Amino acid sequence: MKSALRMLTIFAVAAMAVAVLNFPALAESRGKALKRADKEMRAANFAEAEKIYLQLLEKDQADKVARLGLSYALMKQLKLQGAYEHAAQVISADPLNARAFALLGTSLLRSGEFRNSIEALYTAVKFDQKQALAIAGLSEIEYFENRAKTAYDGLRRAVSLEPNEPDYHVSLARTCSRLEYYNEAADAYQRFLEVSPKTDAERRARIKGLIDFYRYLGTTKINRVSGKELVTIPFDLVNNRPFVKLMINGKGPFRFVVDTGASMSVLSDKTAQRLGIKPVAKGGNARAIGGSGTFPILYGVLESMQIGEAKIDVVPIYIRTVHSTDDTPESERSDGYIGLSVLSNYAVTLDYKEQQMIFDRSPLSEDQLAKSALGVVEAKPGEQKPDDVVAPKPENLGALAALGVEVPIRSTSGGLASAEAHLPTMDRPLNFIVDTGATISVISKASVKRFELEGMKLQGESFRVIGAAGIEEGAEALGLSALTVNKLRKNNSRALILDLDAVNETSGFEQHGVLGGDYLRHFRVVLDLRRHYFGLTPQTAAISVVAEKN
Repeated sequence: MKSALRMLTIFAVAAMAVAVLNFPALAESRGKALKRADKEMRAANFAEAEKIYLQLLEKDQADKVARLGLSYALMKQLKLQGAYEHAAQVISADPLNARAFALLGTSLLRSGEFRNSIEALYTAVKFDQKQALAIAGLSEIEYFENRAKTAYDGLRRAVSLEPNEPDYHVSLARTCSRLEYYNEAADAYQRFLEVSPKTDAERRARIKGLIDFYRYLGTTKINRVSGKELVTIPFDLVNNRPFVKLMINGKGPFRFVVDTGASMSVLSDKTAQRLGIKPVAKGGNARAIGGSGTFPILYGVLESMQIGEAKIDVVPIYIRTVHSTDDTPESERSDGYIGLSVLSNYAVTLDYKEQQMIFDRSPLSEDQLAKSALGVVEAKPGEQKPDDVVAPKPENLGALAALGVEVPIRSTSGGLASAEAHLPTMDRPLNFIVDTGATISVISKASVKRFELEGMKLQGESFRVIGAAGIEEGAEALGLSALTVNKLRKNNSRALILDLDAVNETSGFEQHGVLGGDYLRHFRVVLDLRRHYFGLTPQTAAISVVAEKN
């Protein structure tokens, strides 16, 4: 009996000792868990960090540090709704939390919710002038809204505040590239390689290729334009895409698509081989629509490109396969694509009715240049349509055609033009890339799911998609009663349902779709990226103008 009592006493003392020892262990576990989550974040293992933060919140729902960490981990994975909700929950408990406002604003920005993101990001900086995430977010907005120099200054500050955040170096590099600071862009990408984890081999390979390409360009002035200031070039309109003939390095003619959906011009690998043009840099794979979803990145430089009487010297290009099928008509085959890096040197007019393209490189006035630097679009007299013009009849189209509608645009991280469009039954606008090289408009699979648009699917129809990354069979489509861009409505439209994740990985803010030639061919389109102007003048009776709501 005494022996049994002695054993019970020993067990009781041992249990007390364990309990005493566990109190500091429990106190330390949160700190260790946060350190482990931070380590996973720095290694870009965002899903693992997410799990750790969730475990901490299971123990304590009021743990603001864990919730903010979870918000950031979700944002890194582009799980933007969750990132937003967790940041908002912290704000409800702590309305002066600068980090929470920075995460909230950046989540909204990535979702393309510019109007709401700006207020949140400014609030974050108001509470903490050294909140680098908010400063970077505001700087990206400057970049997207075509104020690259202001963006450059802000991103340099964000980098100085948090030099070990890889994303800031990438954003700075892109801004330097747009400003044609190629050596500085290469330096920023090199710094990204130094501070980013080595686990993402594919992204690092792409960055290394860019560094080599920018080092090659150095201080070279690219896309040097000459020839007549005003040039009219005929084009063939085939399957809603404009095709022009041009010369490369004095040889040709070659057949190219005018493609505002390409940031840089593209030369087919077969044509490059015929011309003896070899890559000057390469690295990694680009992600794109169609086929395997990727294609090798090969950079080249053309000595010259001549389109009619317009000449452009030192033209950077991608060299890649331009896909087609055995039954692709000859009229739809091309040797490449004229991208925005060339088109942005002109005010480009695509007159789909007359099937002619106009290049205008007349110097901008001092007033236009000043407004361009501020990101302000100049509205010409008569360009704004009265609010009461609705559904014009064909006989009245002439009066409507004399008017033009200015459409606000933003630039994606890759330099593409993005405009807001409205779908039926939806109050909020969606971001659509303006793409003259696309036969038909597109809606992303993610948007169809998130906005519950499955009921609009066309039943019993499927489509073949020939994209930059190959050929995709069996694509579905939405049937849209209307597609509207800044009050310009086309009834009975449709949009292919495609995976745009590859586009959104590098766009900087979510693109919900693509505005293709099936919509654009009904207009006289003017795109002048020198002053960030996009104008649409209706040319067919398929377009009506929506009246303002009272």
